[in-house]
Amino acid sequence: MRRPALSLYRPLEGARARIVAFPHAGGGASAFRGLKAALAPLAIELCALQPPGRENRLSEPFHRTAEAAAEEFAEAVLSLPACPTAFLGHSLGGLLAYLTAQRLEGTRALPIHLVASASRSPALPRNVHLLRDDDDLTQHLADLGGLPEIIRAEPSLLEMFETIIRADLNMGETHNPRIDTALTCPISVYSGESDRLVPPSSASAWQSLSRQPLRTRRFPGGHFFLYEAPALVAEALDSDLGWSRASDPLLKERETASPSRIRVSSHAHS
Repeated sequence: MRRPALSLYRPLEGARARIVAFPHAGGGASAFRGLKAALAPLAIELCALQPPGRENRLSEPFHRTAEAAAEEFAEAVLSLPACPTAFLGHSLGGLLAYLTAQRLEGTRALPIHLVASASRSPALPRNVHLLRDDDDLTQHLADLGGLPEIIRAEPSLLEMFETIIRADLNMGETHNPRIDTALTCPISVYSGESDRLVPPSSASAWQSLSRQPLRTRRFPGGHFFLYEAPALVAEALDSDLGWSRASDPLLKERETASPSRIRVSSHAHS
């Protein structure tokens, strides 16, 4: 029987690699449908994890802690068929991807790469959205581009959304970082150039969480750039993740022939 977190997962026939995606606070697996479609022609499968309390898991209770979410997600990843796999976590999803990878150290399911997208490093103090009242939080999310107008205009949908995001914020912002060892897999940080919530300047704080040099990219857009420009993100993922160079001898030729609009930097920290 398929794990609940994989309830919307559909394998891609002929995939050469897989990305396991962790959604943002208030979001569900369907948030990645644009990126999934952009990755498919590259023969990269996207497996978006579905947290409880939303979409097709609406009746299930929310995770109370980030650790509980990571435990469920680690078990789900372990149940997937063998395939070169990377993790991609957007916003709160970056924390959950990191905690899940921690639990998979020493197993066959450890990702070959972790990509934190618009995500504050778990090594930094968390934001304090929980101090906002409902109207203030709603306006804040709308300003960030994370609240569809169709939800804001319908009181019953807005109430449901506020319940979901409050639970996710509680899970993420009450998390007490406990960083015993850095991950053995490399970490890349993707940032929106105009992201006011997680500015590109904060990316370097992820370096302490990996034994490998940190890689960073900046994309046009704000906090939700990943959903707004899935083709650009798919291009970056195909280029950055280690399987591309191992399995695609034409990669360098493609990169030379197709200049990217994405700003890239790579640096190591002592």
